[in-house]
Amino acid sequence: MATITLKSVPGFLHSELKKQAERNRRSLNNEIITTLERALGLTPCRIDELIEKARNLRKTLKVHLTEEMLYEFKNEGRK
Repeated sequence: MATITLKSVPGFLHSELKKQAERNRRSLNNEIITTLERALGLTPCRIDELIEKARNLRKTLKVHLTEEMLYEFKNEGRK
């Protein structure tokens, strides 16, 4: 993968990207990549379709996942 360095990013833009990354539970880098993909029309999946897929997947699970379980799974191996 290529590396890009951005210079002279306006403070308000950096701040908004950081807030958006936190809301979406992504790193700043991943948020920027996602935003660029969306801006270039490279993400065909709409959010409502993604939510519907997630709901359907949850119905097929035999266990109810709690927020605590999801947090533990997400952070497994990060320590």
